[in-house]
Amino acid sequence: MRHPTPGRLPIILTASLLGACAGALPVRATLTYESMPDGAEIFEGGKSLGTVPVTRTYTSERKSSTVRTPEVRAVWPSGAQTTYFTLLPAGSDDRVATLERPPDAPGLQQDLEHAKLVVAARKRDAARNRDSLQSDINRASARCKREQSQGSPGGISDDCK
Repeated sequence: MRHPTPGRLPIILTASLLGACAGALPVRATLTYESMPDGAEIFEGGKSLGTVPVTRTYTSERKSSTVRTPEVRAVWPSGAQTTYFTLLPAGSDDRVATLERPPDAPGLQQDLEHAKLVVAARKRDAARNRDSLQSDINRASARCKREQSQGSPGGISDDCK
């Protein structure tokens, strides 16, 4: 049997310790909750996580190949609700769970109207974010920086303010 040379022993010990530490890391998985119809509020352990979509990262025991999510409850404005839990493959980060409103629960029309409002609000927010990003890009352009530092005969362009 060949023994490691004295200079290599610290390297071998360090590598084995790092390997042991790497195996001790917790296992994680990410899940995004959505609802059908849109607009349900998600609760976990009685605490509101907000209106869908809600993304959560869950942690499991070190040597497990799956991550068990806690039970969540989706509640629509009508009071209709459903619960859900799942097992996620360890390391997954792109899973989506769509929680469906019980078809026999009263108040479907109320929840459908609420869903329309939620979708419209998201579209407005997305447009506002796009406009804000474009405005930031414009202000950072060479033309705008030149206008802002040197002034311009006609003043600073609206898209550079």
